[in-house]
Amino acid sequence: MKFGGLGGVPGGRDLDTFDRFEMAVYRCLGAQMRADDSWCIDVWGSLANCGWQHQNGDTASYSFRAAGDLIAAVIGSGDYLDWYCSADTYGVPVERVAAALASEGWFPDAETRRHPNAQQTDAP
Repeated sequence: MKFGGLGGVPGGRDLDTFDRFEMAVYRCLGAQMRADDSWCIDVWGSLANCGWQHQNGDTASYSFRAAGDLIAAVIGSGDYLDWYCSADTYGVPVERVAAALASEGWFPDAETRRHPNAQQTDAP
């Protein structure tokens, strides 16, 4: 299945409990994101224009706005504009975010891993 989208919901949105990637972020990163904005910034940079693939074949990708939407939904406040372009870089997963998502079976996809600034992972 494909998860993610274009996003940009003014005023925010509820957590999408049917989105497997979003729920993985919620489980493995939600507490850190609610406690420390630096995690939200790293998540935004790791999701915006990045592709992710689950070991079962599911995929996820997020636009700049959709990445912000996901963050606001996971932390339960704000909307996409609070996180839009919050990171200095995007399109390359931050190591601590990639490691957390790997614990849920999600890895940067092949195209994302080919980015010249990508950190190598143990992706399948």
